[in-house]
Amino acid sequence: MRRICVVLLSVGLLAGCASSGRSEQVAVLGADVADLRERMNELQEQVAELTAHREVAACRLPNQVDPDRLSVGFPISPERIPASGNVNVAVLFVDFQEAPARQGGTATDDEQTLIHGMFVNLVSAAEKYLEAMSYGTLDFTFRPLYRWLRMPHSLSALYADSDSNLGNAISSFMLIDDAISLADPEFDFEDIDSVVVIATPRADSIQRGTALLSPDWDFYADDQTIGNATSLGSGPRAWSTIAHELGHNLGLPDLYDRHVKLDSEGHLSDDKARFVGVFGLMGGGAKGKLTHPEVFAWSRWQLGWLRDTQVTCVTSFPTSVQLTPLAIPGGIKAVVVPLTETTALVVESRRKLGYDFRLSKEGALVYKVDTSVRTGEGPIVVGSTSKPPDASALLGPGEVWNSDGYSVTVKEVVPGGDLVEITAP
Repeated sequence: MRRICVVLLSVGLLAGCASSGRSEQVAVLGADVADLRERMNELQEQVAELTAHREVAACRLPNQVDPDRLSVGFPISPERIPASGNVNVAVLFVDFQEAPARQGGTATDDEQTLIHGMFVNLVSAAEKYLEAMSYGTLDFTFRPLYRWLRMPHSLSALYADSDSNLGNAISSFMLIDDAISLADPEFDFEDIDSVVVIATPRADSIQRGTALLSPDWDFYADDQTIGNATSLGSGPRAWSTIAHELGHNLGLPDLYDRHVKLDSEGHLSDDKARFVGVFGLMGGGAKGKLTHPEVFAWSRWQLGWLRDTQVTCVTSFPTSVQLTPLAIPGGIKAVVVPLTETTALVVESRRKLGYDFRLSKEGALVYKVDTSVRTGEGPIVVGSTSKPPDASALLGPGEVWNSDGYSVTVKEVVPGGDLVEITAP
């Protein structure tokens, strides 16, 4: 009778199985059923991920630059900081003999308040942005040292911005290396993944942000090697710079033209922003300034912030796909059309949501990626005739993008996203 009762209970048919332990058996079996359902759901998700992984294989273009270099290809170098889970970042504040942040030998309460305010206004904003871009999969822990570290050398002689990329890298290396050495006696670097060094606002000759990455640049503290670090000034948009440079620490390349110099005000010129314009954190921006729009779907896929199930790899035509807005978690986020072994066409939906709230137009964004192109030379190019591309590059209802025989047409626009059709030659 007991075996029959158990069988009946397992399928929810409890009538006629009276016993003194009936309620306990129901509770136990109910928990077992719930656990079984959870395991079945996990198994179904794993099967879906494995299936999707095979289906998008043709679109997961390999890095053709260098395994250790920044690229839009797969995979990102394991030398970069993790793109998911907890990431620990040290934050150090520095000043100079000719640009002091304090008077005397120790920081006053007011100066400690200044450092704390800088941390909240600059670093916390970058943290909020990057964690939002990861759809919550990335958890930064920033660990500040709340005091000014006086640099041992002259600002103008050693640490100031340079007109060349190599000069900037050398100045940044000296700044970060000296800051780590000064902080090491009182700061524990044992589990630090990256270091951010922020110069006092009085250091006018340090405005640019510079990310230094292994294998070219390494730092040493507490018997470990730190292969990802950033230095920058503390201007009004420094938080955007921190986010951009941490994007490099994560493995993302520059999407602006590194061969074009900054304008007379130190901003990105139109020519420098010609590849992606206002789109993408790693690109240029509106009116030549770094902006903080939503990160490209392709970059999010590289970092694992988008799963394979959220990418549609198209190899047969015509094909229609319903895209959900990039800023909203869940749903299909990208249509990818492989063109060659190193190039692909990508379509995503951009709305005035999240960090895209400044867009003057909504719609489908079309761009090309090339995994053989180096950082700062145009590995992503937005498909638009405007230079640099602005919101006019977005396709509205009925609008069409054409290139080399391929076309992308927005067939329907609904609150949940854009229905796009792709045809091929």
